[in-house]
Amino acid sequence: MPDTFKLTAQDVDIWQVHLVAQEKTILQCRGLLSEDELQRAGRFYFERDRKRFIIARAAMRSILAQYVDSTAQQLTFIYGEKGKPELARPHATGIKFNLSHSNEFALLAIAHNACLGIDIEFIKDDFAAHDIATRFFSPNEVSIFLKVADSERARAFFHCWTRKEAYIKALGEGLSIPLDSFDVAFGPGVQACLLNVKTSPDEPARWSMYDLAAPPRYAAALVIEGKEHRIRRRNWGADFQFQVETP
Repeated sequence: MPDTFKLTAQDVDIWQVHLVAQEKTILQCRGLLSEDELQRAGRFYFERDRKRFIIARAAMRSILAQYVDSTAQQLTFIYGEKGKPELARPHATGIKFNLSHSNEFALLAIAHNACLGIDIEFIKDDFAAHDIATRFFSPNEVSIFLKVADSERARAFFHCWTRKEAYIKALGEGLSIPLDSFDVAFGPGVQACLLNVKTSPDEPARWSMYDLAAPPRYAAALVIEGKEHRIRRRNWGADFQFQVETP
């Protein structure tokens, strides 16, 4: 395995994937997928969404294969009770990963022996942010949201949403965790942080939460066990030179 794909306990690799490609590339991507992944792709109503899913899964396979010294086609996955995937044997070597995609971009987070969750969202200015926030966010988060200027509310909403989604995905519990059962820090210029979990006062000390650089009009966040991580940014399809981002 090349040294660039080796992870220390502090390393977190964040891969950005552009989900737009020529038909030739999409056909090559299809060839990397398993039968069940192709069936999942076939369930999408819009061809655009089907292509994006194919590219995202192919990118995930080809990237993960580099970390476990295998090929994309040889990888198999097992799924938790709520659907979170992990590498199956013989490739279950402690590599943890999480994938998120929205509109034209996906982010894949990879670490070693640390549970993690990532989320990316396209910021929609006409999204019903007020209605969703007041219905699903915690009382503290609603109070913060309502104090944000109208011109900043869409961005503030999606920054809060990605931080909450990343935490839920890190736990692997899906929608079984109410969004109002925990608080995250957000707002213009506010650093990402898990502030409070109603059912477990000690829970915030277990995790680190980071804002991630994202393409224009996107918000993204990462939640991972432990502290003092080194986040390394990479682009799928580009060269393999690391860009180190200091949280």
